Amino acid sequence: MVSRDVESDTEAVLPADVPVRMPNLPYRRAITALEQVKAINDPTRSRILGIIQNQPATAKQISKALNMPPGTVGYHLQVLESAGLAQIVARRLIRGIVATYYTRTARIFQYDLPPEVAGQFSATMEIMMHARNELADALADYGEGMFGREGFPHARLSPERAAYYQQKMDELMKEMIQETPDQSGDVYGFFAAFFQSPRYMQQVDSAASAEDANLEITHPDDAHPERHDA
Repeated sequence: MVSRDVESDTEAVLPADVPVRMPNLPYRRAITALEQVKAINDPTRSRILGIIQNQPATAKQISKALNMPPGTVGYHLQVLESAGLAQIVARRLIRGIVATYYTRTARIFQYDLPPEVAGQFSATMEIMMHARNELADALADYGEGMFGREGFPHARLSPERAAYYQQKMDELMKEMIQETPDQSGDVYGFFAAFFQSPRYMQQVDSAASAEDANLEITHPDDAHPERHDA
């Protein structure tokens, strides 16, 4: 829901010399409808949501950043606005033309779909795909030498320690998303996933079954002792 101060901004047209400031967005908004899923899953709309997450922007500004026609961006903004994911925060008079500025409706979106809506949809995989696409765009812009860190460690943990790391990750993400935007700084992405590794990586039962004990693994050459390759 749009806050009262945001609504007041949309009623008046700001003069050109008044800057459009980023409103204080809610920390989190739930994605609960299939319409919202379809809106956010489009790669172009995902990029638009990334742009307006930290700064208000017009369709023309977004089109320049994405190198696409303003009309196309305007259509995607309408889809996002209808789905409750984007909102108008200001209108500003620039050289006789009223420019409309958009932001997201929350700093982050959280999938919270009912089972009958979710079906086979995996929110986890969708988030990972968005992160992968954004990382690919960043690598195309800056190359492998860009500022950043990455890693994929594994550790065998007790349930208590697993819960500890889950909490630490949640706290770190919340701390970053609640940072006061530095208008002179750069935008950084932070993707993290803490999950139980697949079954093939889990410990094999050390107590071998009777069937396993009767198996003898041999080298292929051992079955033919007369064969010797130089």
